[in-house]
Amino acid sequence: MHLTQAIDMVRIRLASVKDLKHLRDCEVKIWQSLREWLPSSFVDPSINEIQQPQYLQNWQPMLLNKETICLLAEENHETVGLATGRAGENGVGVLRFLGVKEEHRRGGIGSKLLNKFLEEAKKRSAHKVWLFTSPNLQHAIRLYVKMGFVPEGYMRRHSYGLDFIIYSKFLDQ
Repeated sequence: MHLTQAIDMVRIRLASVKDLKHLRDCEVKIWQSLREWLPSSFVDPSINEIQQPQYLQNWQPMLLNKETICLLAEENHETVGLATGRAGENGVGVLRFLGVKEEHRRGGIGSKLLNKFLEEAKKRSAHKVWLFTSPNLQHAIRLYVKMGFVPEGYMRRHSYGLDFIIYSKFLDQ
């Protein structure tokens, strides 16, 4: 199958409460695949938190909040990626998580998710979106830079002792 056809088969949409289990399962798979680039001391607690029963319970009211942006990528009725964050009245959005299952990467799904996230943030009156990521995640960094994000800061030995880079993008450019 041609790459363009594969991307066209992927549907990006806002998630609903009915999607929570699929989103959680997808997020766990994504975190598991990040062990290649991130230490277990960071990945394992993230997976553990996601697998707790209250994780899904906490997401239910968040999905009903108009500031929450939770997108999923579907291919043949399978959740293959997600993007989560928020954009509110302060005019600034934050992308908290963007990921695609390992076997679906490098096909444009991440770009599609990020574009839709930026579109949704703008609809919620955001003029800027920011995120932070590990310098170890070079594929993610290339995507963010390609999409117009610029580095704004560097956090040394931050969460779990890891370094992180803050990136941002103004949406009116």
